[in-house]
Amino acid sequence: MNIELLLIVGHITGTIIGVGGATMIEAHLAQSLKDKLVSKDEKDILAIDYHMVRIGLVLSIVTGFGFLILDKFTDNTAELYDPQLWAKLSIVLLIAGNTLLLQAHKINLYWGSALSFVSWWFAAFVGIMLTEKVHFNFFGNVTFIGEFTSIIITYIVAVIIGAMILQKFRNKISSTI
Repeated sequence: MNIELLLIVGHITGTIIGVGGATMIEAHLAQSLKDKLVSKDEKDILAIDYHMVRIGLVLSIVTGFGFLILDKFTDNTAELYDPQLWAKLSIVLLIAGNTLLLQAHKINLYWGSALSFVSWWFAAFVGIMLTEKVHFNFFGNVTFIGEFTSIIITYIVAVIIGAMILQKFRNKISSTI
């Protein structure tokens, strides 16, 4: 098995674990908060979910840096100038920062969980676009700044809409008591 294939398998695995973990956190969190109290059993389940997301994050970051190193050593440096790559790296850094802020209770759950959930899904989406060489740009001709900005604007809008949808979902769950 060559190194690139190993990195691909590891990166996809990390993404699947991260996206799946973030999705399960939202489902379990909504269920746990419906009675406004989180029991010990519910905390234990959420702890497993958080652990899975961290595993996915570490695996994604390690393999992502592996891709950067591989591109450098194989003189595939053109890939290093792709705005989608830098947008995805920015989002992954936000996921990592958000994880630390949530753990330290420095960001409220409303924005922290929305940021985590939407960021994981959005990073996966950008990764698919990057793989398939699909580009989008709100500003006319394709430039690095134009495409990077287009992705980040779309991401910010997705986080805001995602936060509202997640809150509606939680309210719907809470109203079933």
